[in-house]
Amino acid sequence: MQRLFQEAEYVTLDKLVYAEEAEENPTAFLNRFRERVIIDEIQYAPSLFRELKIKVDEDRRLKGKWILTGSQQFRLMQHVSESLAGRIRILHLGTLSAAELNQSGLLKNKREFLWKGGFPEIWAGNLNVTDFFDDYFQTYLERDLKQILKVTNLRDFRRFLSLIALRSGQLINYSEISKEVGVALNTIKSWINALEISGLIILLPPYYKNLGKRLIKAPKLYFCDNGLIAALLNITSPEALNSSPFLGNIWENFVLTEYLKEGFVPGRNIFYFRDQNGVEIDFIIEKEAKTILVEAKSSERPNPQKLNFHKIAPLFKEKVSSVVACGIEEEGMIALKDFSIYNPLYGTSLWI
Repeated sequence: MQRLFQEAEYVTLDKLVYAEEAEENPTAFLNRFRERVIIDEIQYAPSLFRELKIKVDEDRRLKGKWILTGSQQFRLMQHVSESLAGRIRILHLGTLSAAELNQSGLLKNKREFLWKGGFPEIWAGNLNVTDFFDDYFQTYLERDLKQILKVTNLRDFRRFLSLIALRSGQLINYSEISKEVGVALNTIKSWINALEISGLIILLPPYYKNLGKRLIKAPKLYFCDNGLIAALLNITSPEALNSSPFLGNIWENFVLTEYLKEGFVPGRNIFYFRDQNGVEIDFIIEKEAKTILVEAKSSERPNPQKLNFHKIAPLFKEKVSSVVACGIEEEGMIALKDFSIYNPLYGTSLWI
């Protein structure tokens, strides 16, 4: 934000003295800013939101004076929905995409991105990946989320995180997770709901619009970042990932998050398909006047006999495109007889 809006003032509520003033005397705190200002970590001063509503309503024609950022989305969105509904534009900033890292020149080894993930600090500071995620777990996941969720047993919560990492790309089964973690079913549901609101996981709904088949309605679970999964699964190097039985899950997770990060999917019009006979497509994307069927395969060349495009494409009346996101070395989209292939490590925008 400071790079984008270099003329703006900047204050962070990470500093206790600012957070206390903003919380205890929000009017005086906001009155000091005459021009555009960036207020970072705003979730630490909930009292500001009501005062900001008053400030915005004083002149609804004034746009973009208050730029608010926060790293605790669960707590932040709670206050935004209560005080600033209809008065704010919300932007969810994911971790870096493969396209962004390619443009920066930092992504020398394309497959390294699958293990490292896209947290900016890892790439900007060339940090040790294992150390970074250890610190991340101990701060954000264990400190902040523990307070938000009122976790009483940290060991249970860590086991829960590892278990859902094992299930990335799979249908979510709350009862099964509850039994394995050893906590109540409602607790598991509340934890998963909080992780989704916090932007750490994605629950992908099934596609069942007018297909005339009885479909499984449970969502699939994915993480916001593939590096986060690798860390939770204790995968400590790109070489370990390449030989891991979870490579396919992490690749599928990576493909989904690239679509969301690059804005390829409008309004989250992305689903998975699976019928009662187990016929499945990883992703169905509704985009303008066509439907795109996507299979995610970590191998360099997919086996056409293991693809289900020909079974599912006839169910749609509109134009259907079939695509495999795989690990080919070539850049760009390659059209084969029945489908096209491309490598998302070069960027999804290559074929938008």
